Amino acid sequence: MINDVQHEDSNSMPGPIRVLHVEDEKGAIEITRLFLKRRGYNNLEITPVLSAELGLEKLERENFDIVVSDYKMPGMNGLEFLEELRKKGNNIPFIIFTGKGEEKVAMEALNKGANRYIRKEGNPAVLFDTLGQYIREVVEERADEEEREKRLKELEERNKKLLSATKKLERGLEGKYVDIVSLLRENLDLIILGLIMDKPMSVRDIKEEIYRKFGIEVSSESIQTPLGELEEKGIIEMGYSKKRQSLIFKLEEGAEGLLRGPTFSREMLIKFLKLTEGFRVNE
Repeated sequence: MINDVQHEDSNSMPGPIRVLHVEDEKGAIEITRLFLKRRGYNNLEITPVLSAELGLEKLERENFDIVVSDYKMPGMNGLEFLEELRKKGNNIPFIIFTGKGEEKVAMEALNKGANRYIRKEGNPAVLFDTLGQYIREVVEERADEEEREKRLKELEERNKKLLSATKKLERGLEGKYVDIVSLLRENLDLIILGLIMDKPMSVRDIKEEIYRKFGIEVSSESIQTPLGELEEKGIIEMGYSKKRQSLIFKLEEGAEGLLRGPTFSREMLIKFLKLTEGFRVNE
């Protein structure tokens, strides 16, 4: 008998999650579907196929968030299926079912790029609850990974912009004409990023610091635009300071590590700010 028990964390799951279930036994497919539904994993859109070969064809035509595959199947087994996917450059999250006493298979699956493995043993309710949790965890992990890659790409683009702006400033130090006011205004996002890199700041703080450093007055509206872009791209985040009773901006927790990594040159940003200070407009 399948108990109709809702999983306590089911409401927190993202959805819908598109699952490709590869299993050669129709009975096992139906049991999996029923248990996951009864355990509260209602946002799983499960598409069953009866072989790894059919799974490969399905993945060529449709998009899925995750693959759940049995190991022992006629023709191509679960490990061979996984290996073929990775050879094709398909890094879709992958969970494999293994039988009792197949620990070596499980380890090999992880080495070949599987995200999780589950042994087909024990209490069915616990088994399928674990499967539901693993599906959710792996999909969330992939979403976090994609968000990190997106941030890296954004920071790489800003690093290119930073290098270009710094070269222009260096040409200015060599006596060549550079429109410093325009250069600073065009690179407000880099200046703001540099200013809040070590401490949170409000819009007013940023305005005052820009004037103090560069002798340029900028409007709050001019600052809000790059702040919004940096926040939208997950590089900075907005908070509220009870002590100051004002909104403040600071580096997003995940972006802070990226700024200090190889993708974005923190040293180059500091150099850019120091160079710009040498071109104070009101001096």
